[in-house]
Amino acid sequence: MTRPFVSLYIATSLDGQIAGRDGGLDWLPQVAANGEDYGYNAFYAGVDALVMGRSTYVQAAGMGDWPYAGKPSYVYTHKEINTGRDDIFCTDVPAAQLLDELQAAGHRKVWLVGGANTARQWLQARLVDEIILTLVPVILGEGIPLFSSLPPLRLKLADSRAYPDGLVQLHYLKPD
Repeated sequence: MTRPFVSLYIATSLDGQIAGRDGGLDWLPQVAANGEDYGYNAFYAGVDALVMGRSTYVQAAGMGDWPYAGKPSYVYTHKEINTGRDDIFCTDVPAAQLLDELQAAGHRKVWLVGGANTARQWLQARLVDEIILTLVPVILGEGIPLFSSLPPLRLKLADSRAYPDGLVQLHYLKPD
């Protein structure tokens, strides 16, 4: 059985922050007036499992209806979360072990939703196959950085796209 393909699909400020100092996301653009989704719907349609940190889970859960209903979501936490859902699972196993479990469950494409710590763990373990990074034209000056404390990791650019509202999406693959 083939190992699931792991995608880190995430937005950052120009200075590499994935959230403001207080963890806020108010700097992220909403869906554009013209309905542009920056490739999200097509990406999401191809995903069959999600992995995220506890803070990311709390933010997503606080937005109303669970946005990932029907797709198994694995939340890194040391404390049990009472979600009331049968598609959300708590875990604290190392990234490689969780990936093995996802493979055994038959998953083919995993979205590493985030949390900076979760993303760093998976990047350090060299388990991320692609990074789709959407740069938002804002400089926060401080916040929660995505790529701090990582060893060098070479990637190859597969695609790039500039949007009329100033967002730029970069699609990188792990070299063979």
